[in-house]
Amino acid sequence: MSDSDSPVPEREAEDGSGADGRTVPRESIDAAWADLFPFDPYPQQADGVERALDTMSDGGYLMLEGACGTGKTLIALVAGLQAVADGAGERVMAVTPVKQQLKQFVSEVQALVRNGADVDGLVMVGKRDLLPYARTGAIPGESVHEASSDMRETTARLVSRESRLELDVAPGALDGRINVCEAADCDRLSYSELKCPEHRGEREEDVPWYDPVRAAALCHLVEGMDGPRLETAGASAPYSADPPHTRDVLDIYDSEDLPAGDAGYFDPFYARYFADEEWIPFDFSAGEEGVLTPDSLVNAAVRRGTCPHEAMASLMGEADVLIGNYNHAFDPLTRRLTNEKAGVLDEETLLVVDEAHMLEERVRDLLSDSVSLHALRTAHRDVTLAREYLSGTGGEPGADAAAHRRHAEETLKEFESVTGRDLAAVGSFLEWVAGRIDDEVSEFLESEYGDWQRRFREGSLPEEDHEIPLRDPEAVETDRVTDAAEERFAGDIWARVRDAGYVVAKIHENDGQTDRTPVSAGVGRVLFDWGTADRGTYFRELELEFSEKAVADTTLPDWASAYNADLTLFNCIPRDPLAAVLDDLAGGVLMSATLEPFDVYRTVSGLDVLSGSGEPADSEESADGDREGEDREPRTVETASYGLAFPEANRESWVVDLPAFTYRNRGPPVTEYGEMTRTRKAYAGAMTTLARSHGNVLVCLPSYREAEWAVEYLRDHVEKPVLRDRSSEASETDEMLDRFFQRDGVDRVLVTSARGTVTEGVDYRGDRLHCAVVVGVPYANTATPRMKAVMNAYDRTFGEEGGSAPPGAGGGSAGFSTAVQVPAVRKARQAFGRVLRGPDESGVRVLLDERYLRDAPRSVNGLLGERERREFSAVSPDMLDLGLERFWSARE
Repeated sequence: MSDSDSPVPEREAEDGSGADGRTVPRESIDAAWADLFPFDPYPQQADGVERALDTMSDGGYLMLEGACGTGKTLIALVAGLQAVADGAGERVMAVTPVKQQLKQFVSEVQALVRNGADVDGLVMVGKRDLLPYARTGAIPGESVHEASSDMRETTARLVSRESRLELDVAPGALDGRINVCEAADCDRLSYSELKCPEHRGEREEDVPWYDPVRAAALCHLVEGMDGPRLETAGASAPYSADPPHTRDVLDIYDSEDLPAGDAGYFDPFYARYFADEEWIPFDFSAGEEGVLTPDSLVNAAVRRGTCPHEAMASLMGEADVLIGNYNHAFDPLTRRLTNEKAGVLDEETLLVVDEAHMLEERVRDLLSDSVSLHALRTAHRDVTLAREYLSGTGGEPGADAAAHRRHAEETLKEFESVTGRDLAAVGSFLEWVAGRIDDEVSEFLESEYGDWQRRFREGSLPEEDHEIPLRDPEAVETDRVTDAAEERFAGDIWARVRDAGYVVAKIHENDGQTDRTPVSAGVGRVLFDWGTADRGTYFRELELEFSEKAVADTTLPDWASAYNADLTLFNCIPRDPLAAVLDDLAGGVLMSATLEPFDVYRTVSGLDVLSGSGEPADSEESADGDREGEDREPRTVETASYGLAFPEANRESWVVDLPAFTYRNRGPPVTEYGEMTRTRKAYAGAMTTLARSHGNVLVCLPSYREAEWAVEYLRDHVEKPVLRDRSSEASETDEMLDRFFQRDGVDRVLVTSARGTVTEGVDYRGDRLHCAVVVGVPYANTATPRMKAVMNAYDRTFGEEGGSAPPGAGGGSAGFSTAVQVPAVRKARQAFGRVLRGPDESGVRVLLDERYLRDAPRSVNGLLGERERREFSAVSPDMLDLGLERFWSARE
């Protein structure tokens, strides 16, 4: 969670008083940034801003660890904006994986504006949150992304300067801007031009591809349609609530002259953007206190009939502060699209990474990729149809086969590296890969379950997902699919499938008789990466997801009725791509309440291989592939750490000396006390004591499976309501938290996994939580093939660089310590950090496991923060009840 990062509770935010009232008067600070601060800062805030500013002024990065109450958000924003004012960059981009913290960034920017700062802010979100018809659920089809893309493509064809589609408008309409072609004996409309497309010459280079008059005419026609208007974000649009169709605006529709590829729904908001010649008819003042949030952006755009997504892209380059999620900075696809449109991820952007302890895990997921059996079969169909078009035999009944062939041949001629023979080879390859998946899955299911078909029919097949490794995860070697593919096909098959997939997609996109949405380009790209990506960095496996369904397609394998299957290319170690992204930017701040050990974080995040602090990863190529190897100034990487600013008297911090809560020690999760192992009995007793203590109690187990055990046991031994958190939809989690936070005089217990979602990113401020308990060390399951591959990659990378287990890690390899132990202890620190959110709050933080003690076997004490090591004291289980009673009695 982010601490709410307001330095004080909301009611005190205006005067900025701290835990003990000690602040630094702004008038005593001889620095320009003091004028930005909305109140007198805490000492740690003043120190943090100075450190961050000094670091960013040299193009460096500050690793900032700050406990709740530090005010990390304001530190980073004020320092970043002052660095911009000093010429160190043009903008600040703040990214966070937590929605609540995104709102906090908005609120802090607004506070700066209220204080007189001249700052424009913009929240970046995806198309689903911005496109009006997507927001209202009116987009046709099952896939919002595909349907919206199709609508925009149809719109582009309608407003194209070269379009020969006649809009149903009369000459002289739109205040006389609609003209008739000047060519003799031609009565076609010419819109912005003197002549229609058939009679004009080549378009001049500086003339845009779209025709603003055509676009305006299109919007005019939709405005005149009957029916209710679209309403969203508190605004009413000038267009209909349902997406318009080409049949509504073209005067040739009934003549059957309209190719199928040009028919379809379109987006008038997108058309208005071109009618306005890419001008946005509002600015940041449309947002509350200078910040355009998704709702205020959509409201301003919809009322004016223009596209909110295009408005966001156009305004990004003008914003002083951009606020978004990790995808905007680190996802290769999102990053590429953002740069093409707005160009804001460059050496003029200062980056603020919130909840930076999550960065490695989240970016690893962003850099991983997969392709499903369904996608492979669809791509194979794309190739087959393209080949049929080229042969003159393709197309739907009644289609013009000659036109298909002409379009396909014209497209193929544009790409000299791909031939018809390549398409044949790639079609065979895709068919072979799909067959190989069938073989691998069938063999696995037979070895795992025997007669799995019978068990599936009987309903006794476990509803479990599976990983099928295609190589030894603890070695660096090729996988079975790659070996077999290169043995059966030519060695260049990976490049051929990538190139042919792209060309096939273009054939379908350029064909005038089809509205098919091809997948061959995406599939080809993933398969190219599969065959060429580094073997140690990427782990190749098959993922099976249990998904019971009726399958009517008899060409599908039998197991398709029980499972979905994906070929997965999993990124094990994202350090080099992270370093490439960070090295392209102007510097910044990476902040969290749990970054220590700093040396480990510096290594896994790529900060240790930035220019000047080591050999930069992939130094010849940036994240966007355009590094030129130019000389660059050395990068400064600094650290800053601030502990809890709240009175120590308001908290107790204990490590309860219990045997390690490991799989071997604790035994099976039985709830009958007499059947428990000695270790499980000890934990059951300690949890019961803590759950019965004053107020709301959060109990965090190492896994959801163990959390289920704790719930069942505590419900039989605690009078308080015991709530179960489980892996579920966000809406279910929100409902469960609402029950836990009820202020009805009833105390509750919430049981969850320390690796779940409610231990990070959730605000337990005020009287929402009084005691946080972490049971055991929440290690990831190291027995999975994927986790073994990750540990192997870390061992190989950091071991070869002379790395070893960090101090205090309790032994183990560098890979285990870095990839498993350190993230696990950060999870524990995040969990017990929930309990104290403000200076007036009191609470108890408890770690149940001897491994958190300094001298215990396999101790992880050294991975706690320095101040936590000092504050957490050992307590025996039999003294726990007395300690709790004394603490809460003193609070009364």
